[in-house]
Parts: sequence; structure tokens; C-alpha cells
Amino acid sequence: MSQSTNGIATLLQAEREAHDIVSKARKYRQDKLKQAKADAATEINNYKLQKDNELKQFESQNEGGVDSLEKEASSKVQTELDEIKEIAFQKKQDVINLLIEAVTKPSAEVHVNAAIA
Repeated sequence: MSQSTNGIATLLQAEREAHDIVSKARKYRQDKLKQAKADAATEINNYKLQKDNELKQFESQNEGGVDSLEKEASSKVQTELDEIKEIAFQKKQDVINLLIEAVTKPSAEVHVNAAIA
């Protein structure tokens, strides 16, 4: 009977050792997962900072470009408006003459949609 008691004690000891090994493995795995998450969060934050800095640098480089384009477009529009005003001033008398002639010298014409019966 001492052999069976000794055998049971050996089995219990082996079970405790196996339990310790499994618990150490679980703890190791949990620690590694925590470390991996922390590393990933750090890497993500570093990447965000890098991209934010790149965006700020890009914005600062191209900030003046928009203003100069707006000024250029505004001056171009003003030039075109001045040209239109000049042409309107030159053609003003011709338009007045055409209107006066159309009112004072009417011509009788049959409209194309009028029914001739």
C-alpha cells in the first residue's frame, strides 16, 4: 500500500508541477500580449505624430500659393471686366442708333408662325 500512496503522491506532485508550468505559460502569454499592445500603441502614436508633422509642413509650404493664385485670378477678372466696359462704351452709340432706327422706321413682316389663310 505504501507503493500506491507513494504513486499517488508522485502523481499529485506531477499534477502540481504541470499546473505551475501551465500557469507560467499563461502569464508569459498575457505579458507578451500586453507588451505587444503597448508597442503597437506607441508605434501608432509615433506614426500619427509623423503624419501630422508632414501635413503641417505641407500646409506651411503651400500656404502662400493659394493667396497668390487668388490675387492672380482677381487681377485677371478685373482686366476682363475693364475690357468689357471699354467695349460696351465703344458700342454704346451704335446700340442707341439701332434702337432709334428700329422704333422710328418699323418694317411690316409676317411672323414665321403666323398662319396665312
